[in-house]
Amino acid sequence: MNLGTYSTFDCPTKKMDEAYRWLQAEFENIDGTVRKVMNPHDFGSYPSFEIDYPSELEFIDADEDYESEEDQRLAEKKDGWHDKVNAIKARYSKKFGAYL
Repeated sequence: MNLGTYSTFDCPTKKMDEAYRWLQAEFENIDGTVRKVMNPHDFGSYPSFEIDYPSELEFIDADEDYESEEDQRLAEKKDGWHDKVNAIKARYSKKFGAYL
């Protein structure tokens, strides 16, 4: 199983394809990536959406103070990226919450 570098979102059993397309469009706007994966489980596989950071932000710690101006800029960018994801997640829950 390949977990997302940022997080995992629950996948609705109904409207799964619609939710996937919606998330892809939202994350494309902020340079993130969404993948649909099947997670193995004792009771049967289940789908989830794995969310990945933009590659330039993957190994930056948003909470660290960096000496390099470039690394500090990326840390601030990652912090802002998290704010955007929180807004996406709120809209996702509102739109697809009844199916989760």
